[in-house]
Amino acid sequence: MRDYAAIRRVLIITMLFNFAATAVKLAAGLATGALSLVADGLDSFFDGLSNVVGLVGIQVGSRPPDANHPYGHRKFETLAALIIASLLFVACWELAKTAVERLFDPQPITVNIWTFSALVISIVIQALTSLYELGRGRQLKSEILLADALHTRASILSSLAVMGGLAAVWLGYPAADSILTLVVAALIAKIGIDIIRENTPALVDQAVVDERVVAQVVEGVPGVESYHRIRSRGHVDAGALDLHIRVAPELSMQKANAIADEVRRRLLDLDNVSDVTVHVEAQTRPGYEADTIGAVVQQAANELGLQLHEFWVHQVNNSLILELHVGVAPTLSVGKAHALVDQLEKRCLERLPNVTECQSHIELHTPEILPGAAVSRGLEARVAAAIAAAVAETPILRDAHNLSVRQSEGRLITSFEVVASADLPISAAHELTSELELRLRAVMPDLGEVLIHVEPFDHTAVENKPAQDLT
Repeated sequence: MRDYAAIRRVLIITMLFNFAATAVKLAAGLATGALSLVADGLDSFFDGLSNVVGLVGIQVGSRPPDANHPYGHRKFETLAALIIASLLFVACWELAKTAVERLFDPQPITVNIWTFSALVISIVIQALTSLYELGRGRQLKSEILLADALHTRASILSSLAVMGGLAAVWLGYPAADSILTLVVAALIAKIGIDIIRENTPALVDQAVVDERVVAQVVEGVPGVESYHRIRSRGHVDAGALDLHIRVAPELSMQKANAIADEVRRRLLDLDNVSDVTVHVEAQTRPGYEADTIGAVVQQAANELGLQLHEFWVHQVNNSLILELHVGVAPTLSVGKAHALVDQLEKRCLERLPNVTECQSHIELHTPEILPGAAVSRGLEARVAAAIAAAVAETPILRDAHNLSVRQSEGRLITSFEVVASADLPISAAHELTSELELRLRAVMPDLGEVLIHVEPFDHTAVENKPAQDLT
């Protein structure tokens, strides 16, 4: 937890010292006519102003997270540090401009014991201020205190240069004052660039936590099978971290969350981490991959209001090809239905990077209750005879029964059951029922939906029921 009250006290003390140095320099400069001393006093005045900016930044940065700033207000402190860097550039510009003006238009300067005394006093004040603020900044891990301490150190260099320049003027070299002032201006600009370089990473979300350290912690948590997408941002002493972990797919949600909580707890023990978000995923294993793909496809279809009837995943030359049968509302136009299914394919490919191709077949889906009607006994008998003949021509399948024939929207809807050996693979049963359906449509082209249910072979039922009984 950051001690904002302590940081605020340091800034207030530093501000008072800076304004004291400003008063000493400005008084001596105005009394003696030493413009370089006046410029140095203005530089110290900028130091005091930067403390005011820092106090404002701390006041805002110490606010707790809220709805508009869920990660807190810490970046306002970083922003204040960048403003201090801007003030450094302003001071640099003023010093350089004054120095150039003095080169082309020398002004008489009175150099005496009071001039050097004012500079010595101000240098001592600034040196003590810089050391105090730098030490406290490191203890409190505050960017704004560290940046301001560097600013104060730059003012010391400025004062030393002014002292050297005035000494050279006293010895008969008036141009030395302006030349040394330009050198100090360059040093101040360098410090401003350093402050920007140190604080910009927090604003551009540069990674602040070593992935190898995170990996070492995560690998030590029991139940984590793999991890990926480790990301961090924020400040070097208060990073926000998020990552994805994979756990066994058969675990309950409660156990998976417990593993994620342990990962979060251990990562929060790191010195430079203040916020951790853990995303839990099921570890992909042979046999689970198709289920995972199906769940993703089903979710994408639900989002678009589509009905996923069937899907298949084919592996060809180490590539996965996804085939979908998608139901759409019968009221849609071809263009709108095609556009929706295109969106579905795009989402599937985006969310399933291991799938290289997606193909879809558009089918009708009518979720509402459709009006139906019974058929005549004669039509039902003709359908029963056609089914009995088709089943007789289809190997392995037998005993067609529980026939239902009805009309809906001008089409014949037919369903019935057949039996087969309990050891028959479901894929073979699907092929046989497809072959049976083709035989029926060949003799009854007006058929609509045909639903065939395969039941395992029951010896007792077959012995007590005549074959091909469709009543």
